[in-house]
Amino acid sequence: MKKKFVPYVVGIPNLSVGLLWAMNMSLIPMLVGTVTDSNRMLGLLVSMGAFTGIFVQYLAGIISDRSNFKMGKRKPFILGGAIIAAIFIMILPFSKSYVLMFVCAFLFYFSLNFFQGPYYTLIPEVVDDNQLGLANGFSKIISVLGSGVILVTGPMLWDKNHSFPFLAAAVLGIISVMIGTLPIKENKEKYTKPTKISFDFIKYPSVLMLFASVFFIFLSYGCITPYFVKYCAQQLNFSNATASNGLFVLTIVGALFAVPAGIVSDKINRKVVLLAGTVIFTVGLGLAAFATSVLSLYLLLSLIGIGFICIQVTIYAILAEIVPPERLGEFMGIMNLFISLSQWIATLVMGWILDTAGFKYFFPVAAVIMFIAAIVVFSSKFNKFVNASNSSVRM
Repeated sequence: MKKKFVPYVVGIPNLSVGLLWAMNMSLIPMLVGTVTDSNRMLGLLVSMGAFTGIFVQYLAGIISDRSNFKMGKRKPFILGGAIIAAIFIMILPFSKSYVLMFVCAFLFYFSLNFFQGPYYTLIPEVVDDNQLGLANGFSKIISVLGSGVILVTGPMLWDKNHSFPFLAAAVLGIISVMIGTLPIKENKEKYTKPTKISFDFIKYPSVLMLFASVFFIFLSYGCITPYFVKYCAQQLNFSNATASNGLFVLTIVGALFAVPAGIVSDKINRKVVLLAGTVIFTVGLGLAAFATSVLSLYLLLSLIGIGFICIQVTIYAILAEIVPPERLGEFMGIMNLFISLSQWIATLVMGWILDTAGFKYFFPVAAVIMFIAAIVVFSSKFNKFVNASNSSVRM
């Protein structure tokens, strides 16, 4: 494959990431609602996506770092994890009890995280550094496309048969992973023997600050996503379809800004784009607490979409620049540990808040946490890694 096509082809598997995680925002909560009305039980099940991400992506990262299959060091784990995730998402709607649903969901989340870690590590390994923002931006567009497909068609398929959107997601996910993974040739020149496994990210101040930033970003994000549809239904008296379409608006607007944000981050400064994303996200969340009409909510979701895409296209690119390249998979897994841990905590705590205090704290709590994230990003310095002696230069 010609090098100029790689930043685009390698982004295609992100369709599966987008559509499968979009299930978490709408269809999985709707499915859980068929067996329980408890926000805590919903939060517990949905939080397994974040809980498994705490350790699975790190595990997948260190294993793939130390692998060297004929196919490559990342591709076997990407394909295997995606296929197993597709199997369990197909089985999920046929679970007739909360316990069975919980087990299937846990195995689905486990497999999806095992695929996702090596996939996000593959992108900076096969794309030239000066096109990394472009590649991340395009992959986010594809992810948003996948999310949009599920958010728009999911409720319609759900009305026909509860299993249809889950089956469609599985098929589309597998097709996209195969199209975007099999043609890619991994760069074996970048294969270097990793050092021994060491949880020593605290020795890298830039990495530590990035991890702190993403922790608060996704702590805020985790407060919102599992409960948004219920918030719209119970607080605003909107239909499930209206709420799902709002999430679609968020993702589509994000897609429109993904490549521009990636290009700006390549040419100017990735920290500036990341900071802008957290500020925009904070403003959107704060104002959303006062939205009472469909139009006003959709406009604010559009603003949130712009902020979130600025965050998404920069955090992985920044990480690739500030860590030892031979340990990229490991550090990618650790960052996803912080992302997942924060969402797990947020999902459980917000479920408790909603059951005890109601939805009036829904957006305000998330906005305050995102504001803290903006402060952390503003005070951070992300220094580019130079050599094993921890020498670095400022980005």
